[in-house]
Amino acid sequence: MEVVVEAVSLCKRFGFDWALRDVNLRLEKGLHLLMGPNGSGKTTFLKLAVGMLKPTSGSIRVFGLDPWRDFGKLAGRVSVMFEGTPLPWWLTGVEFAEQVLRARRRSAIAEELFSSLAIEEYWERYMLTYSSGMKKRLQLAVALGLEADLYVLDEPFTLLDEQSLEVVTRFISELSSNATILIATHFVPKSIEEIAGSIVRFHNGRIIGIDKVSKCN
Repeated sequence: MEVVVEAVSLCKRFGFDWALRDVNLRLEKGLHLLMGPNGSGKTTFLKLAVGMLKPTSGSIRVFGLDPWRDFGKLAGRVSVMFEGTPLPWWLTGVEFAEQVLRARRRSAIAEELFSSLAIEEYWERYMLTYSSGMKKRLQLAVALGLEADLYVLDEPFTLLDEQSLEVVTRFISELSSNATILIATHFVPKSIEEIAGSIVRFHNGRIIGIDKVSKCN
């Protein structure tokens, strides 16, 4: 099976602090969970994988490409959602969603996502007025509503009510059959854990264990 993400002796330092040290990892197509406490390196790894950060040393390849150097080639194949990303408060939800989806190819499930997450009930409002949960639902719907070969999601399950959590896990499960999904999270719904190809455990910038949960799709 194709190796989607491969890191070799990957390190990332911010000033005098090492966020990642000597990370070696190969991930094939399917769903993979990155777990660990705050500051363990999960989000840094994801940002390196999508070209938002440049490695201090070592290497990372996604679909055989260097995310930092080949960002333009990878951008159209990857969809991301990072916890705490500021949204353009001066836009309404529908304006934001349409701008993103117009720039990329929207998936066949985009409209169903907006409807199932009840975003249409408030997306005519300016995002300045959104609660944290409303923002999270919109961000997830937009990220999952794009056609992509790789979905990168940072803490997608927080701030969601029970119904929204059920919707999000269902769509992630469906997408994982044809795409690769990397999720950094503290909390894993049972339905997601059951279909994950692996759980990669981070601590103090290092991988301390990899649990093979099920066969990757």
